[in-house]
Amino acid sequence: MAKGADGKGRAGAKTSGGKPSRPPGAPTPEERAEVVVTKLERFIREGRSATAGVSFKSWQGMAKAEITAALKAAEGQEARSSRLIDRFVLLGGAALSTIGVWGTALAIGQAPDRVLAAVLSLLAGLALLWIGGALGLRAPFGRFRDERRRAALTRVDDLHRQVRRLEIDLKSRAKKLQAERDAQDEAS
Repeated sequence: MAKGADGKGRAGAKTSGGKPSRPPGAPTPEERAEVVVTKLERFIREGRSATAGVSFKSWQGMAKAEITAALKAAEGQEARSSRLIDRFVLLGGAALSTIGVWGTALAIGQAPDRVLAAVLSLLAGLALLWIGGALGLRAPFGRFRDERRRAALTRVDDLHRQVRRLEIDLKSRAKKLQAERDAQDEAS
């Protein structure tokens, strides 16, 4: 992760509101934590048996792997976002300098070919408009991705709750059936 002048990584950068900056479309820390907790809970539920639970060492290894994966995903997403912004800035600088050079040559009448200079200035201007549009549309598309992710997480959470309720219901039914079977065995 790139370090700033304060020695913190870019993830430590603060916005004007005092909140850590988060690229558009990135899940919130709470959403990441919920996913990790859900995965750990599933691991514990699937790893236990009727006589014993999951060993602490297994649980600790799984927790470490899940947290590491979540942190790597967050850092990777931040790096991709940073690279994209860097590319936009580089392309914008090149477009501005192209407009400056060829626009000045046209203005003072020193362009070797007026049509070529005008076309190059026009293309650089279009590149600047494209960059502005791409940067301007990142936030709305990021909000759209956030909403889709939240909806998917809500569906997964609801399904998870239903599975837990069914699991509890099945256990109670199994106990009732076992009690009925024991009562029938005693009666016969």
